[in-house]
This record gives sequence, structure tokens and C-alpha cells, in this order.
Amino acid sequence: MANQFKLQIPITLELKEKLKQKAEEIGFSSISDIVRLLITNFAKGNLNLSLVYKPKEIAEETDLKSIVAEGLVEYKKGKTKKLDFSKSLHDQFMED
Repeated sequence: MANQFKLQIPITLELKEKLKQKAEEIGFSSISDIVRLLITNFAKGNLNLSLVYKPKEIAEETDLKSIVAEGLVEYKKGKTKKLDFSKSLHDQFMED
């Protein structure tokens, strides 16, 4: 490996610790090993990525009502993003 480049990604200490723990749980010696595996396979086309929204669990009906009420307030104040379905959703999210 004559030509090596370093990839630096700023992350929080909390995220670093969680990554380190997960890496060890599944048998990796470091976070770098996982990143190397991911980017190598992504570059080779062996890895497909998709984003899936995982909503938090709502414990009570009152929680749901308050979430909806907060959303309506944000909508009325114009703080919500309107999606343009004639454009790529990816591009719109990246613009934000």
C-alpha cells in the first residue's frame, strides 16, 4: 500500500464510544476497520444504502396529540419544508 490517504471525520465523543462498543461486539478491532469495510464495498458497488425513518415510540395518546399540535404550530409559522415531487427528494434533503 504505497499510496495511503487518511480520512478524517469529526464525530462526538459519545458517538465514538458507541461505535467502538458496537465494533467490538461484532468482532472488529477498531472503528477504522468498519469504515474501511463500508467505503470499500460502497466504492465497488457491493453496498447499497437506503435511508429509513424510524419514528420514536409514542407511549401515550396524549404524547401523539402534543406531537401533532406542535407540528401544526410549526406548519402555521412556516417552519416546515414543502417537498417538490418534481425534483429528487435526495437533492432537496441535501439542500437543507
